[in-house]
Amino acid sequence: MATVSGERAPAFTAEELEKLVDGVLPQYTLLYGPPDIQVSAHQKKGIWRAIAKEVRTLGVIHRRSTHCWKRWEDLRRWSKKMAEAQLGMASHVEGVPLAP
Repeated sequence: MATVSGERAPAFTAEELEKLVDGVLPQYTLLYGPPDIQVSAHQKKGIWRAIAKEVRTLGVIHRRSTHCWKRWEDLRRWSKKMAEAQLGMASHVEGVPLAP
């Protein structure tokens, strides 16, 4: 567990990632939906806190809501790059091989 300021926490385990995805997908419309769905920043923080609580039930490390949110954003960014590479939309994506 990261105890010293600036020390990195261990990477998310496969089980933690699964809990993260299982927590976000049912709430996706509230978190990222169209503007006509009015969800306050306070409500979104509450959703992320609930997701983090579910991830913590695995007992690997104490993940805060910000850890979960940042990991989710990393996954979104990575999947977008992969999709672009697979569809030929990107001429070069660093670290991602293009489909033959």
